[in-house]
Amino acid sequence: MQHVKKITQITLITLGWFILAELLALLIQYLLIQHIPLLNHGLGAVAYQLFSTGILVLLLYFYYRHRDPQTVLPFPRKKWLWHYGWAYLAGLFFFTLVWLGTLGLNAAAVHSVLRPGMWLWLVILFGGYVIQGFSEEILTRGYMLGKLLKTERVFVAVLVNSLLFAVLHLLNSSINILAFINIMAFSVLLALLRLRFNNLWVVSAFHSAWNFAEGPLFGVPVSGGVSDALVLKTTSHLGFDLINGGAFGFEGGFVILLVLLIAIGGLVWWEIQRP
Repeated sequence: MQHVKKITQITLITLGWFILAELLALLIQYLLIQHIPLLNHGLGAVAYQLFSTGILVLLLYFYYRHRDPQTVLPFPRKKWLWHYGWAYLAGLFFFTLVWLGTLGLNAAAVHSVLRPGMWLWLVILFGGYVIQGFSEEILTRGYMLGKLLKTERVFVAVLVNSLLFAVLHLLNSSINILAFINIMAFSVLLALLRLRFNNLWVVSAFHSAWNFAEGPLFGVPVSGGVSDALVLKTTSHLGFDLINGGAFGFEGGFVILLVLLIAIGGLVWWEIQRP
């Protein structure tokens, strides 16, 4: 009973931080949109949504930096750029496998949409996805998983963390059971990265790179959202929803589940070989 109470408490606090940050972001958007109409549509709206997640980063950082930094904010200073760099490349690599696998099964088509004026937006959205990755990971793999690991078994901590991470995506457009399972699998992979390295540079970089590749680079809807394609535009073929995820994007298909299971299996094998 004590374990259930602790899990419930941590889960509610996690949701509380998330809701507070969302409300503040909406308030700031309401105040800014009267002076900057660009934030209300197109890439301007996408950029604002991404950068506004920085509110959550600031809230969690300033609250926990002196209270429990080792649990909530494991950002080692030594070789931080090296850790962030290789993890970012890993995130790009694994989503590229998903993209190539889906194209190889003839479940999608691709064409270039890159124009000279898009380079600035590409840089802006790159920064936005970096911030978004930090915000989601400090909350879920930082605060929530870190706190759960103090009192619960690893399996329970990872399961509860991954379940809540998927639940936070339930309001996304066109989500289905397979997409929910895939998001849970993605969360399990990120949780294992946190366990393996105890380093949020690694986890945040992988997450940011995955979303950046999915959206601006390959032009696939990010977790059911509108595609913000800047380099390539990938269009899913009708009738292949189990492969390409349909309207939700590739995160709702079987290809991504296969890639995630391979990555999870590789991490588990590595842990067995190098405990």
